[in-house]
Amino acid sequence: MSKALSPLVYGCYLVIVKDAHKTSSMVCSWATQVSGRHILLCIGAQSETGSLLKEGTRFSLNVLLRDQLALAGLAGRKHSSEVDKLAGVPVTEKDGVVTLRRAMKTMTCQVLGFFDIAPSKATRGVLAEIVSPAEEQEGEPLLLDDVYRAESGGA
Repeated sequence: MSKALSPLVYGCYLVIVKDAHKTSSMVCSWATQVSGRHILLCIGAQSETGSLLKEGTRFSLNVLLRDQLALAGLAGRKHSSEVDKLAGVPVTEKDGVVTLRRAMKTMTCQVLGFFDIAPSKATRGVLAEIVSPAEEQEGEPLLLDDVYRAESGGA
């Protein structure tokens, strides 16, 4: 991560998408609510999980807890075709949407549209509608800085 960005603080979110064949997940470090019912996400254009998101797709956005560092590390480093990132992780499924059983917040969202970010088109913006109220649990949120510190040995 560029030192120029280090003053900014980012949350650590897990996006979970289920298609007809499998459930995939990825870390998203940039998500923001832009209205009462709408969010924007930025995802890597190379993401296998992100490629499953199409207009109309429903997915879950899960705000990770600080003690879910290992899950964030795995989901952020590996592609879903390489490893089942949710193996052994308690999840629940409702109406075809998979969410974590333990997360600071979980919500079901539906993709409304996409846009390219930056000239290289390496990052894809996703506009989505929150279609179910966020379910909340107590705890401290995991920050992206926590993940970087742990990976650099500074945890």
